[in-house]
Amino acid sequence: MQFSKKIKKVMLIFPTGKVLKWRFHHCEIPMGLAYLAAVLRDDFEVKVLDGRAKFQRIVPKNSKWEYFGYKPEEIAAQVKAYAPDVVGISCLSSFHFSDVADLFERIKQVDKDIITVTGGTHPTFLADEVMKKHTSIDFIVMGEGEQTFRQLLLNINSEKDYSRMDGLAFRSKGTYQINPKTEYIKNLDELPYPAFDLFPLDFYEKKSIPFSVTSRSKKTIPILTSRGCASNCIFCASKNYWGNRYRMRSAENVLDEIEYVVKNYGAREIQFIDDNLTLDKNRACKIFQGLIDRKLDIHWNTPNGVAVWTLDEKMLKLMKASGCYELTVAFESGAQEVLTDIIKKPLDLEYARKMVNKMKELGIQVHSFFISGFPGETKEQIKRSFAFAKTMDLDSAWFFVANPTPGSELYDICKKEGYINDDFSFENIEYTLSHIKNKEFTPKEMEKLVIKQFSDYNLGQMVKHPIRFLKKYLGLIISHPIMSLRTVLADILFYVGK
Repeated sequence: MQFSKKIKKVMLIFPTGKVLKWRFHHCEIPMGLAYLAAVLRDDFEVKVLDGRAKFQRIVPKNSKWEYFGYKPEEIAAQVKAYAPDVVGISCLSSFHFSDVADLFERIKQVDKDIITVTGGTHPTFLADEVMKKHTSIDFIVMGEGEQTFRQLLLNINSEKDYSRMDGLAFRSKGTYQINPKTEYIKNLDELPYPAFDLFPLDFYEKKSIPFSVTSRSKKTIPILTSRGCASNCIFCASKNYWGNRYRMRSAENVLDEIEYVVKNYGAREIQFIDDNLTLDKNRACKIFQGLIDRKLDIHWNTPNGVAVWTLDEKMLKLMKASGCYELTVAFESGAQEVLTDIIKKPLDLEYARKMVNKMKELGIQVHSFFISGFPGETKEQIKRSFAFAKTMDLDSAWFFVANPTPGSELYDICKKEGYINDDFSFENIEYTLSHIKNKEFTPKEMEKLVIKQFSDYNLGQMVKHPIRFLKKYLGLIISHPIMSLRTVLADILFYVGK
């Protein structure tokens, strides 16, 4: 490609929020862009726009989706006003991609010479399809993007060849080339702290619906201490995205960042968003002990889940003492053979039960995830999974439908065995909707089963433990009464309509 001028200004965009109609509009700092901005701003002027960061609900007619934040034309207007040389748009999940593609079309209409770059799971795993169908996208930075994105822009400015760059898809002479991702950052401590100061922190505080949906403090900051996961769960593409390896920041580096956000941004709660915070027990305990020794006096939780098999009583006590108020346990299934033989998750349910009981003894809230509808899973196994959830007396539980996401082993299985319809689109994936054909149930039956369990379980918790229920959700209900009511009604109508 030929470029008409030197790159000086870069604009990074997270797309407008998107959910099923009437569902919660959560909004947190997009960490991928925060890291990219931190790496780029030493060499370029960087502006960040979180498309969700506006109090505006957008409800298209005849659509199952609703949007929140900036309208596409408002984002295009901000691009025009800033006049960047490069626009990068994050595509965190597949159901955002149609909107991301639309934004790139609008940006090229603003100025056809703006260099357009995307990244995230969908364009990484479906690079060929994206480059073939969407000519308004000039580059895809695949997988971990900090080094590749920065080096690409530097190479363009110095007119150096980028055709052999690792993990890069690009257009050339009427066609396109895709270079596989093989190289990853060896020392994560070398990365600068995320550029939190470029984001509307006051908005996130007012919105107060972070990654975990509920929180103890409105001044919440996400922290990522590691990348990747050592497990091989078939539904998850994370291990492939991060290069099938697990890499960690040092405990000291993590603690320094936490101390920095506490002192500079007034953070009162930390949300560890790792896929596996505690895989290295020694490092994890150093982090928890460091929170105590530095007297940071914060609350913290793990909304993305914690690997139960890495926990023990000693670690849980240290977690509690360091400010942990909630752990999310991703059981996925309450049937051991489903976990072992189908999902391939290294979780022993009896050990998990023991650890959860210890969490409860220590006063740590337990949130949980369950997934149903895998190929080969029976109705009897799903019923046992739901029954297991009830015996655990969890503080809260979310129930999801298995979906064949790009980059996951589950998608490969479903495609090979013919478990998905010919008209299936990744862009329709949402975790209360089913896209897998099973011998035991239809997709509609699966959706109804899961939403009924979600409603029954959490309504049961509200009746059995009203004080505990309100302790978790009262702040959310008070801050967002209309949205809370809409979400409850949406679940009821969804179930009745099925």
